[in-house]
Amino acid sequence: MTVATDLGDVDIEGVDFAFEDRPDIHEVLEGLRELKSHAVVPFAGVKAVLLLTNDLVAAAFKDEEVFPASAIYPMTTGPVLGKTLQCMAGDEHRKNRALVSPSFQRKRVAEFIEPLLQPLAHELIDRFADRGSVDLVAEFTTRYPVLLISRLMGLPEQDEATIHRWAHDLFYFPFDPEAAMRASQDFSDFATPIIADRRSNPGDDLISVLVTENQEGETLTDDEVLSFLRLLFPAGADTTMLALGNTLSALLTHPDQMELLRSDLAEHAIWAVWEGLRWEPPVGLLPRACPEAVSWNGIDIPALTPMVFSINAANRDPDVYPDPHDFDITRRKQAMLSFGRGPHSCAGNWLAIAELETALTALLQRLPGLRLQDGAEADAKVTSQVGVALRGPNALSVEWDV
Repeated sequence: MTVATDLGDVDIEGVDFAFEDRPDIHEVLEGLRELKSHAVVPFAGVKAVLLLTNDLVAAAFKDEEVFPASAIYPMTTGPVLGKTLQCMAGDEHRKNRALVSPSFQRKRVAEFIEPLLQPLAHELIDRFADRGSVDLVAEFTTRYPVLLISRLMGLPEQDEATIHRWAHDLFYFPFDPEAAMRASQDFSDFATPIIADRRSNPGDDLISVLVTENQEGETLTDDEVLSFLRLLFPAGADTTMLALGNTLSALLTHPDQMELLRSDLAEHAIWAVWEGLRWEPPVGLLPRACPEAVSWNGIDIPALTPMVFSINAANRDPDVYPDPHDFDITRRKQAMLSFGRGPHSCAGNWLAIAELETALTALLQRLPGLRLQDGAEADAKVTSQVGVALRGPNALSVEWDV
């Protein structure tokens, strides 16, 4: 059997799908998808395969044998986060996921975590509700998910500003590796004695659950707990931060949808969340790798080829979503690819959904007539935050009736 040794010419010039911002990314992806279901694109100076349809992206997520997460994450996130679930495969991954997943299952989220969400959202809103204007990115969307993670861990509230800085530095690892490495070490030094204490005196917090959870006689080591806790900042807090900002951006720039949402929050809030995740997922492009040469779904892929799963293209695939560029909260579809699929799908998807729905509802209940300030439209648009993959608004300068 002949195996491919080269991908051939790239299908697009002028954009690197690893690092560059591309304001017209959806138009670019649509143009590529109209030609074929995948494209050969520049990626960090080499050629990569970009998957562009819902079917291909879903199939690739599930095919852990051909596109193992463990082939890419030890190089990309491993240096700063440690050996996380993303870096694991086979029995090691199954064991670790089984030990951490119970904390984020839908029933546990409803019973133990949701009671924290509304008080925290209102606590943050209390800080600016009387002002009549605020930048929601600076004072709400960047703080709410990090504070929730911190409180789920049972960390001291007086340390929340420091934890927020660590979360920021871990998130921006590609741009400032030294700051990220310092944050990783500082957090480890901070959390290690807490882990030891929770092993001896467990409570009802997340760290206590992680150190006491037992599956068939297996428990997590301190290093495994630390790696998972570090992963929670970029994977649990920062992605939720971007998702919340993207959904608010969509609503604030689509007044008809905002009015529909206001007309019945109980009915529409959850679907506004799902539509926000579809319309502009926080992780739009997810890098993987193909370690071995393969012919997969009609694509000849050489060994060691970078792969890019375009979640944002899949979420606007017209074969699945009619009028895909329209932001429409009556669409009533759950864009599950925004959380991945297969063995490495997001373990905290139900926590994220609960956070987003609670935050959105609280903001609209507390801030009547919420709207963008004059001249704030440009900064409110979704744009690159970390390369072309992670996207969100730079600012959401809003005002309301007081």
